[in-house]
Amino acid sequence: MKKTLLMSALLLSGCANELEPSLPYYMAKKNLPDIRVENFPHCEGYGCPIHKNVILNKQDWNKIEKAFGVKAKNAKDERAKIARTIGAFERVVGPITGTADDKRGTFIQTGKGQLDCVDESTNTTIYITLLIQKGLVTFHTIGQPQVRWPIISGRGWMHQTAVITETKTGAQFAVDSWFEDNGANAWVVPMETWRSGWHPQALKEGN
Repeated sequence: MKKTLLMSALLLSGCANELEPSLPYYMAKKNLPDIRVENFPHCEGYGCPIHKNVILNKQDWNKIEKAFGVKAKNAKDERAKIARTIGAFERVVGPITGTADDKRGTFIQTGKGQLDCVDESTNTTIYITLLIQKGLVTFHTIGQPQVRWPIISGRGWMHQTAVITETKTGAQFAVDSWFEDNGANAWVVPMETWRSGWHPQALKEGN
């Protein structure tokens, strides 16, 4: 019994940040269809048990592309553009899917239209994939969402985020929209910082 508990602790504290072998495996596990500019899935229902097919018109895409602006000149600038464009996606998609009133976190508001971190991180991953397909994001690639565990982060719950990788350096960044209400900018944070238990509240506390 002790040996089993020890092995479990080692697994949690090791490299169990990625849930599946790759993003396609992750999407398949969630029973999500291919991501295409013409139509794409939107996760909801806490843990993504439900997905809706989203089709955006020209006006919708104009709002999203306007939020992104011109192509970034460097990776840092691109991360800032990604952060604000995730908010634009949410403002456009929210009324279509009935999630426009989604509140930050998971427990401030519950029930229909509320998303948890699995829904949020999966949707953010889909949005960034679309930006790549549109040719707007060029300094980063997108991978599957990653998790942090309470045993590592010191936080009380497992938490999941979308992740981008800077092409030139290999540096990874969390793109986390769960901490804010629908339509707000996402937070983009170095993965090591995020994985250690980062929370926006730490900024207010001076940490």
